[in-house]
Amino acid sequence: MVSIYTISDKALMGKQINILSAYISECFFKNNLKIFKQCVLSANSNFKQLINIDENSNVYIFLVDKANLNLNEFLCEITNSNLIDNPYLKNAIYDYYRKISQPVEKDSELEWRISSKARAIINNEGLTQGYLLNNDNYIFCVLPNNYEEARQMFDDVVLDFIKSNQKKKYKTYTFKTFGLTESVISTIISQELKNKDKISINLFSKLLEVDIVIKSLENNHELDNIAQKILLKLDKYIYSVEDIRIENVLYKLLKLNEIKISFIEDITAGNLCSKLSQESSDAKNYIGKSVIVLDKQSKIDNFNLSEHDFEVDYGISPNLVYEITARMLKETNSNIVVANIGNLNKDNNLPYGLCYIAVGDKREIHVYKNIFKGSIKDIINSVTIASYFYLIKKLKKNDFHFEQTTV
Repeated sequence: MVSIYTISDKALMGKQINILSAYISECFFKNNLKIFKQCVLSANSNFKQLINIDENSNVYIFLVDKANLNLNEFLCEITNSNLIDNPYLKNAIYDYYRKISQPVEKDSELEWRISSKARAIINNEGLTQGYLLNNDNYIFCVLPNNYEEARQMFDDVVLDFIKSNQKKKYKTYTFKTFGLTESVISTIISQELKNKDKISINLFSKLLEVDIVIKSLENNHELDNIAQKILLKLDKYIYSVEDIRIENVLYKLLKLNEIKISFIEDITAGNLCSKLSQESSDAKNYIGKSVIVLDKQSKIDNFNLSEHDFEVDYGISPNLVYEITARMLKETNSNIVVANIGNLNKDNNLPYGLCYIAVGDKREIHVYKNIFKGSIKDIINSVTIASYFYLIKKLKKNDFHFEQTTV
């Protein structure tokens, strides 16, 4: 089991959202490691009194805003080790200050003062460093309490280290779904949820996606059967049977099939092209001519439209997104075109968050109508995920509607 301690006065006073702890918890759960405890402590806590090292947990994660001498001394005491100047962390600190062209601050010396038994984890993006400490079947890990910095350190080093040190071997299936809520999925797979074969099935939601995580001990022969039943029931809503991001799934499909796509982006303002191109240095090879058309005039100029095309619903219509998709298909060498048009204006008579997404090739075009909720950022992300999902279903040829052209 795992105990996670966030050592942060900001988090303790509610001035900081503890998203890093939630992310680490989810990763552990998906890898068959249960969470025993999560709590927030002050940076000035008496750790000897507040942290009980016992048999309930064998992994302890500490998330710190900056190097904490009291914590490091506490970990040295329980592991019978000494504080030393770790040369790897010291070099990392000096490199950090060279990068920002400033002298090394005196307080930063604490960043490289860690246990003599510890393994350094270098933070290449910030000042606060990390380390791992393995002692008498217990694993202690200190990471910076910064989501972007610690996530890479956790993903690249910590998770694999902890998994490799677990005695029990588990097997896990992760199905990534789009378009269904947790409650609907629970209803569809209700029979599988009632299984008595020591197989756990858990759901994790974020925006329009729900991850289904199915796990048990490696030698449980019923696990494959349960996973297969869920896969058959939810096949059309599952875009991946691996725990990877949707844009990475899309990139792999494009590369595997050597397909080039073009984007016409209104409401997403370049987000479709940007997120996909970040997946790999060669991702740009699978993106053809793409345009951002944020206003009426840019749509007229790019697609030879007239004012008449915008008379219905300010141009936010299935007909218009179909038309610009069809025209792009004629002038590009891309195999598939994805287009979106949406409403982020609360002052007109259209639903806020209304969006039309078109996905098509030279044989057929399908237009999807969606109404997304949330902030502007949430809506842009939702349209992006939805566009990728519809495109993935098109590439896999198992969509509901792609046997014909429908608008």
